[in-house]
Amino acid sequence: MLLKLYRQPRVDLGGRWYIIDVLNAREVREGPGAGEEGAQVAASGGLGADLPSLVQPRVRVLEMSSVFAELSDRVLRALARRMQAVHLASGDTLRLGGKGGDVVIFLASGAAEQTITDEAGKLLLSTRPAPGDLLILPAPRTGDRYVTSIKGIADSILLTLDRDGLLDGLGQDVDQVAIALDKLWEQQVAAAAATQTQAASRSAAPVVAFFSAKGGSGVSTLAVNTAAALAIRYPHQVLLMDLSAPFGHAALFADVVATGSIAGASKSGDFEKNLRGAIVYHKTGLGVLPGTLRPEQVDLMTADLTARALDVAASWHRLVLADLGTSLGEAALIVIERAERLIVVIPPEMAAMTDARRSLAVFRDIMNVPDNRLELVLNQRVPGAPLDRGAVESILGHKMSLTVNFDDTRPEDATLAGSLVLQRDPSSQVSRGANELARLIAGKLKLDG
Repeated sequence: MLLKLYRQPRVDLGGRWYIIDVLNAREVREGPGAGEEGAQVAASGGLGADLPSLVQPRVRVLEMSSVFAELSDRVLRALARRMQAVHLASGDTLRLGGKGGDVVIFLASGAAEQTITDEAGKLLLSTRPAPGDLLILPAPRTGDRYVTSIKGIADSILLTLDRDGLLDGLGQDVDQVAIALDKLWEQQVAAAAATQTQAASRSAAPVVAFFSAKGGSGVSTLAVNTAAALAIRYPHQVLLMDLSAPFGHAALFADVVATGSIAGASKSGDFEKNLRGAIVYHKTGLGVLPGTLRPEQVDLMTADLTARALDVAASWHRLVLADLGTSLGEAALIVIERAERLIVVIPPEMAAMTDARRSLAVFRDIMNVPDNRLELVLNQRVPGAPLDRGAVESILGHKMSLTVNFDDTRPEDATLAGSLVLQRDPSSQVSRGANELARLIAGKLKLDG
C-alpha cells in the first residue's frame, strides 16, 4: 500500500536535506530563506496544531480537496492537528525525491510553481497551484524516480502531512486515501503524455454538446461513455467538459479524481496553464475538465469564461464534448451556439415530452440551430416504457438518430466498481449505444479526414 512502502521521505530546502517529520523552525531558518509558521513546527505524526484558530482553516483546506473531502469531520480534524506548516520564501525551491508519495503537501497561502521531472531531468509537468490546492507528488509504487520541485513565486505557507501523520490521522480510511493519491499521480503522468500528443497535432477542434431537458435521463452516462469510446480511437485528443450545473458527475462516472475546474482556473495567473492543469485523464486517454467543483462556483461560469475555456480546449484537442446536463444557463448557451452537433438525450416518458418539445423549439426558433446539427437519442432508462420510438418521433416531429435500449443496473454497477460501463461490460446496451454514437459523431464530423 502506498503509505506503507517508505518510511522517511526527505525534502531539500535550499540545498540541505531534512526529514519532514523532524523539521523544525531552527533548522529551516538556517537554510537560505526557508522558514515556518510560528516558533516551532511539531512532527506531523504528533499533535502540532490544537488551537481552533489553526485547526479550522486547515480542515477547510482538506475539505476543498477531492481526496479528503468525503472523510468524516473527526478524521479531518485529526489530520489538521497533525499538519506541519512550512514557510517557503519567494525564490526558494523545495525539492522532493522519487519516494515522495508518503508526503502530502498543500499550498495554504501565497504563490508557488510546481514542476515534476523524470530521472533524466526531463520536464513532465508544470503547474501553478492556487491556495488550498493539493500538490501532486510521485507515488512510490511506480518504481521510477521522479523529482517534484515547489518554487516560491511569493512568500508562501505549505501545509505538510508525512507518513506517520497520515496513518495516525486516517485510521481505517487509509486505504481510500492511498488509492486516491495513486490515481492523482497516474493522472499527472497521463497529462504529461497528453501534452506531448496535443503539441504535435494542434488544431481547432469541433464541439459536440450533450443535453437533456429532464434530469435522470442518463445524459451524463451516455456523454462519458461516448467520449471514452472516441478517446480509444483518438487517445489524449478528446476532452469532455462537464458543464452540468450545479453538480457534475463526469469525474465520478469516469473514476478520476477532479483536482481543478474552469471556474478555479479563472481566479489568478495564466488561465491557459491553469486550465490545462485542471484536466484529468482517464486510462482510456479521455480528458475530463469540470466546470465547477463546488456549488458556489456556478456564478463564475459566465458566457465569457466558457468561451475562453472552449477556445483553449479546442486549440489543444481533436474533439471537445460538453455535458450540459439539463442546464440552459449562460455557459450552456454559449456551448450550444458553437456546437457542430447537439446531442439531445430523451427518455420515452410522458413527463419528458413537454420539456423536450419546449427545448427543441428554443434550439430551432430562438437559437437557430438547424435540424442537421441535432441528433436525438432515445434512451430507454426503464423497462416497458409507455412510448415507443415511433410515438416519440411523432410527438417531437423529429427522427431519432439512435436508440439505447434498457440496460438494467449495469451503468450504476460499473460506477460502483470504479469503471466505465464501456470497459466493464462492452456488450451492454449503453456500451453499444456509446460506440454507435461515437461512430456517428466521427463520421459526420469527418474526424478521420
